[in-house]
Amino acid sequence: MTIASTSPWPARAVSHERRIGRISITLVRSTERHAIRDRAEIEREPDDTIALVIPVGHRHYFSHAGRNGVVEPGEYVLLSRSEFCEIAADEGLFHWLVRLPAGELRGRLPAIDEHLGGRFAPNKQMAQLALELVISLAATFAEHAPPNPEALATEVVAMFALVIGSEHRDAEGAARQTRYRLRRRIFDYIEARLGDVDLNPRRIAADNRISLSYLYSLFSDHQTTVSQFIQNKRLQRAYELLVGDPKGTLTISEIAYRVGFKNTSHFSRSFNQHFGMPPSEARLGAERSLAAGASRAGGRPRSGAVRPLVDVRERALTA
Repeated sequence: MTIASTSPWPARAVSHERRIGRISITLVRSTERHAIRDRAEIEREPDDTIALVIPVGHRHYFSHAGRNGVVEPGEYVLLSRSEFCEIAADEGLFHWLVRLPAGELRGRLPAIDEHLGGRFAPNKQMAQLALELVISLAATFAEHAPPNPEALATEVVAMFALVIGSEHRDAEGAARQTRYRLRRRIFDYIEARLGDVDLNPRRIAADNRISLSYLYSLFSDHQTTVSQFIQNKRLQRAYELLVGDPKGTLTISEIAYRVGFKNTSHFSRSFNQHFGMPPSEARLGAERSLAAGASRAGGRPRSGAVRPLVDVRERALTA
């Protein structure tokens, strides 16, 4: 695996990858400070795995499908490799990366998608157990594969499902599975229709056979409105298109219309307000860190307030 700021993450100069059946454990260490998995890469190399990232030594910043945040050493964050994601670190990328089969995790923890993007705080004891398990597996099978790798992989996936399931959710979380599944369906519906300028709450409610008031209540769980959610998703999609097209194959106007804005000036104003930079600067690679976004949000980035990650200056890589 290799690390590069505009290629699939992780990218060049990665050390110590271990495969145990259908899972992999990798120690990623590089002076590269930013990596991205964009839609072009997802379409070119589909990958239905969930990455569990555990920073080593210093904090990492992440952005995942419209959410962003900070993950400290000893903590972890789950990122789906079938969705847009970025990761960055001021002192260079240095983390354990465990890739787990998404379908198998969903079989053990049906609401696994609800845990993606650092939505819930990890249980510290279980997170420590996960870290020790990763280190132990990597050391034990550094030279030779286990005698029955697929059987061991099954037990490892089960262990990580227990770790993830122990996360500190709000008191009502366990009782909201039905609402979660409906929200997920509506989110997917919106994602598929971002380019439709006529997308609105009334149409969403009608097409999903729910009342308008119930639709509003689903989004109040996320402390947002339907219209704000659509706008944020459109801006996030535009950002993904911009950073995935550094040569300017698509004009900014084309991107604005593609994500459902009626005019370019409104798009540019909205993008600037949301990301703190004009679309042209995002395309070129903004010389700013997601850490700046964290400080503006009071120490940790606000969930849903996506900030672009820092572009890469240092190209020298260490093994």
